Amino acid sequence: MNNTKTSSILPNVIAGVLAALLLLPMLIFTALPNTVFGYSSATNQGVADFTASAQRLADAYRNIAQKNQSALERLVNSILPTFWTNGVADYDEYKVSDSSGAINQNWLIAIGSVRYKQDLNIMDDNALEDLLFGKLDYSASITNGVLNISVWDLSPEAYMDRLGFTSEEKKWAELIYSVMAEEEQVTVDGTDSAGNYTTDYGDITFSNAEIPVVYYNQTDARWGNKMYGKSGTIGAAGCGPTALAIAVASLTDNKVTPYDVAQWSVANGHRYEGGGSYHSLIPSGGRHYGLTVTSIGRDGKKLVEALQEGKLVIAIMAKGHFTTSGHFIVLRGVTEDGKLLVADPASVKRSNKEWDLRIVTNEASRTLGAAGGPFWVLSA
Repeated sequence: MNNTKTSSILPNVIAGVLAALLLLPMLIFTALPNTVFGYSSATNQGVADFTASAQRLADAYRNIAQKNQSALERLVNSILPTFWTNGVADYDEYKVSDSSGAINQNWLIAIGSVRYKQDLNIMDDNALEDLLFGKLDYSASITNGVLNISVWDLSPEAYMDRLGFTSEEKKWAELIYSVMAEEEQVTVDGTDSAGNYTTDYGDITFSNAEIPVVYYNQTDARWGNKMYGKSGTIGAAGCGPTALAIAVASLTDNKVTPYDVAQWSVANGHRYEGGGSYHSLIPSGGRHYGLTVTSIGRDGKKLVEALQEGKLVIAIMAKGHFTTSGHFIVLRGVTEDGKLLVADPASVKRSNKEWDLRIVTNEASRTLGAAGGPFWVLSA
């Protein structure tokens, strides 16, 4: 990517954005292009109002599945009248084959950020639905009285072309996407050179803590290559379902697998397409499987006490020893000298190490939402 026009200001912009990321990841697309494009929405309001507006937009993206459905219905309703003649339908019935929803959400955020020129007064629920509607393409034909409508997502490049982005706007969308995508990457074990998961981890139980813990690895060949939603496999994006499956299988008689939990997560709106899982998966999924789930915020003392009482803690970790982005792990015990024991869905090696409490608390995510976190205590 050629950034020669903006190289003199990029360091300061990036530094400011990365600082904001510690508090609110959505600020990355509501700050970065402002300085370069000269849009005024970020500079003419106070930091508190700006952050609140960005958070409101973040909440809109969390309900993206519902808005995808609304956009699909809007498209279908626009297609049907084109197959009427003199007020009479040319078809007896219609069927819709929907392959939409697979576009990487970080791309959607990046494209929307540039399209609406960072104006947070415009970037609301309706604007998001327009963005989702605009990415849809389709084909339609009548066969034996049936109108068959196939719907899919444009590629990011094709969508930017449809929107008439200039080359500079495309570059900024690419920059926003690349920074956000980097925050989503997780290093996992068990991949071959082609990216396939081939290792069967068998039956592993950790028994060196208060309670035995059933261990699952998200890359296990038994489920790692299966899709988690529409835009990734369990091996690549399923740390959330895997962590929850570990807790459920360890605390109850239900030997649920990561695949089982992944299916439930998708069906109940906890899959974050293009990323991983919404934080809501842990409290909602835990309760669905009969567990008591309590958010303890960032309280290290309560965390240790819960582990000493034989409970498990699911943590959402930020960049550090466990991940380059966001990653769910299970805290499964505490040693006599105060070290934490973990079950990391992406690494047997890390699961066999003892960890300083300070590392875990310092690297736990600071992005808190309605679902609580970054630590949830689970018990039977």
